[in-house]
Amino acid sequence: MKKIINLVLALFLVCSQAANAEVKNMNNLINQDRLVNSFIRYAKIDTGSDPVMAEKKIPSTEKQFDLANLLADELKKLGLEDVSVNEHCVVMAKLPANIDNAPIVALFAHVDTAHDVPTGVVNPQIVDYKGGDIKLANGKVILAEDLKDEIGHKVITTDGTTLLGADDKSGVAEIMEAITVLVENPSIKRPEIKVVFTPDEETGLGLSIFDTKNFEADLAYTVDGGAPFELDTETFNAFNPEITITGKVVHCGYAYGKMINSLELANEFVSKLPKNETPSTTRGREGYYFVDEISGTAEKTTIKMLVRDFDLKKAEERIAFLEKTLKKIEKEHEGCEIVFNPKPVYKNMKEYLNEMPEVITFAEEGIRRSGLTPVRNSVRGGTDGSHLTLEGLLTPNLGAGGINFHSQTEFVSAETMAKCCENVLNILQVWAEKAPEVMPKILKNGRRK
Repeated sequence: MKKIINLVLALFLVCSQAANAEVKNMNNLINQDRLVNSFIRYAKIDTGSDPVMAEKKIPSTEKQFDLANLLADELKKLGLEDVSVNEHCVVMAKLPANIDNAPIVALFAHVDTAHDVPTGVVNPQIVDYKGGDIKLANGKVILAEDLKDEIGHKVITTDGTTLLGADDKSGVAEIMEAITVLVENPSIKRPEIKVVFTPDEETGLGLSIFDTKNFEADLAYTVDGGAPFELDTETFNAFNPEITITGKVVHCGYAYGKMINSLELANEFVSKLPKNETPSTTRGREGYYFVDEISGTAEKTTIKMLVRDFDLKKAEERIAFLEKTLKKIEKEHEGCEIVFNPKPVYKNMKEYLNEMPEVITFAEEGIRRSGLTPVRNSVRGGTDGSHLTLEGLLTPNLGAGGINFHSQTEFVSAETMAKCCENVLNILQVWAEKAPEVMPKILKNGRRK
């Protein structure tokens, strides 16, 4: 009898260890073909946003609803609760926890794509990459240097006429695959998960209509970054200044001493910007000025800019420099009128994330479980996580795997997307495992009262 009992205990131990190994090795549970098929299905839907219309309404383009409604249908089929698409094209759903006293973790990704290059019709293609450049249509080339980590991978590109939309449809697909894996494997411990797909991230205004303060979640992650090992914990402080210069126009034959050409004043202003502080001359933690658009006539000219810096004081000093320069030009050209709108967009989220370090350290643990060494990244841009964090919902950004965002040479590999999905699953499991130690802190100091 004793031998039988020992044999049963031994078998139980082996089975338990095998079950635990299966749960922790999330990579074995991810269906890479399904993940790729989902991404391609989403990428084919034109969801380009419009920064001009975004000033008036969200979503800025009705076509974003095409993907939003599709995602809502897929979430319903997976059995998630409270699935909805609101009038602003925000998709929300809930997967309940399967543990007691669980944190609520939200996963965000955006459905829109950038307006900088053509957004549709997207024709994705899969390349079994062996090395060298990948040549696309219209003379577009994905350089071997950009593909150095993709040898032996299935690389997804466009035909060269549009962007791909890996920013952020790779993130959307990875979240959907992670949720599918959790539904298929109910034995995996999980916190309560809120899935949120949003519009107009590329215009910077998508979350202007999102009620963050009344959104029930303890923390969140956007899946909208680059490499799988990267964890974006810092963003730029961002301003999008707009300048309107109104001159004085008279007949050119009688203009002496009278005409003030607003286009010439715009050129004078641009010439005073530091030449070594542009996007093409800065890197790392260096800030910049960027003249994004100049349009107008001799009578009136509008200049749209981007001003970025990781240090808020330096960003504000940049804005002060622009304002001082414009006032000087206005004074020197009596009779013109210059209106300056600094237009603050978002702030660096780094200091706010320190309020609950676990949002970073637990994510790093999840990334390590995927066999990667996590790297905290200062992203030269912003994410929806910037807005959410400043609104009180701490939201670092996870890698989604895409390369060459906002261009016809954008690409992502199947293997990289699978690794990003694995990160999401591992991070969720870390939050479930560590719930007993972290929940008292969340309930005491967090968003829930």
